[in-house]
Amino acid sequence: MSHDLSPENPDTLDGVKDIALRASAISMGFVFLMGGWRRFYNVPAKHDITSPGHLANKLVEAAPGSPVEGAIHWVLYNPFIAEWSVYLMSTVEVLVGLALIFGLLTRLAATGSALINVALMLIFGWMGFECLDEWTMAALGFAISVSVIMFGPGSFSLDQRFGLDIFARYITRPVAISLTAFSILMTGGFYSYYFGIFDFHKLTSTGAYNIVANEVPGHPDQTTLYVNAGGSSTAAYVKSITFTLQNGAKFTQKAAEINVIHSHFAPWSHSGKVVDGVLKLRLGSQTDIQLPTGAQSAVIDLIDNKDPVVHFAPTTN
Repeated sequence: MSHDLSPENPDTLDGVKDIALRASAISMGFVFLMGGWRRFYNVPAKHDITSPGHLANKLVEAAPGSPVEGAIHWVLYNPFIAEWSVYLMSTVEVLVGLALIFGLLTRLAATGSALINVALMLIFGWMGFECLDEWTMAALGFAISVSVIMFGPGSFSLDQRFGLDIFARYITRPVAISLTAFSILMTGGFYSYYFGIFDFHKLTSTGAYNIVANEVPGHPDQTTLYVNAGGSSTAAYVKSITFTLQNGAKFTQKAAEINVIHSHFAPWSHSGKVVDGVLKLRLGSQTDIQLPTGAQSAVIDLIDNKDPVVHFAPTTN
């Protein structure tokens, strides 16, 4: 028995479209539901602000390449906000996921899904160069969400059963065209920003580690070593630091001799400690160290990596 799926048979095509849209909504909903479920049930440490496994450890790694780096650091410096923002995100993921799966207030849930995917793109999208899952999930998730916003719950949904598709009247043709254009621009725009289309590049390196030295306010005899590029699966391992003093003399400190004053974003940064004779500095970590008197620059000797050269403001102590 053949089935006519041609444009001349709109009833059949509508039925297929409804099933396809429900499948997309259910799939997107399941992704979000499981994201929140993992943190609430499978890996509760991701909600424990005192645990190194808290989701904040992912934010530490994500900050260097994100266009909202400052906002991420602000959250990390405020543990109360970091803790409750993760709880809020997990709760929203569960609610959005369930709503999409059952087709309840579907367009509103899809709007929430779209916003979550925008956040994922802004925070983690650049890491797609290391693992395209981050960029791909955000791009496709946003496109699916926009499709569900435009076409609605379809058949086999609670909205359809109880007449709850109350936002349908707002989806006019101009709105649909605008959403489609925005989806295309977001996908292509972020890909071009992070990776390049004609000139494929790394906005932020996910291979070679780079370290910069930032001033510590009120402490000219200290500096903050910030790992602002590199891979997230391992760390920058410092064997030694050779300082050049203002008088031209060289002064070398082995890893165990480096005076670590403070490791920012602890315990999530997993950095600032000597392990097997090397100082471990993970991507995104910021570590305050004591400077020798008169230090004006330094070469940081890293294992299996080009040695970064950093410069300091003159010290007078």
